[in-house]
Amino acid sequence: MTHTTIKAVWPGKKHENLTELRNSHGSAPVIWDAMCQKYLGTKEFDYFQRINELWPRWKDKTIPFHQRAVLMMTYNRVYVSKKYYTKAASDIRLFLNDFPVDTKYVNHWPKIAELFESNPDIPAIGFHMTSVLEDLFYGEWDEEKEEYSQPDWSQFWDGYLELYKADSQ
Repeated sequence: MTHTTIKAVWPGKKHENLTELRNSHGSAPVIWDAMCQKYLGTKEFDYFQRINELWPRWKDKTIPFHQRAVLMMTYNRVYVSKKYYTKAASDIRLFLNDFPVDTKYVNHWPKIAELFESNPDIPAIGFHMTSVLEDLFYGEWDEEKEEYSQPDWSQFWDGYLELYKADSQ
C-alpha cells in the first residue's frame, strides 16, 4: 500500500518523518481530481490527462487563494513555514467546504488540517505525497558511501511565501 509522508522540515538543514498516512491516493490526488474537475472540466479520476495544465494554476488569481494554497501543498519540494500553520489549516478547511470529503474514498486533508491546527514546534512542514516516487527530501543516493547526500535545499521553497509574492505582482 502506498503512503504519504508528512515531514518536519528545518529548511536548509534537515528533515525528519513525522508520520505516514496510508494510501497516498488520499493526499495529492484528492486535490488534483477536485480542481481538474472544477477548472478543467475533467471527469472524476481523469485528472492525470490534464495535470500539467493544473499545476501552474497556483498562480492563477481567478482561483480562490485557499484552493491555490492547498494545490501548492501537493508540490514536490514545497514546505509550509510555522508562521503559516494557522493559515494552512484554515485554507484546508475552506477547501474541504468547497470540495466536501466523499466518504467512499480516502481523504487525508482533514487529518493534515488537524496537524497544522496543533501548531507543532517545528520550523516547517513538508510532504512526500507518494511512496511510489523517490523522496526528494533525501537528496541523491551516493553509491560509494551507500547513503543519501544532503538535498539541494535551494530547490525547496516556502509555498506561502511564494503565493504571497505571486499575488503581489
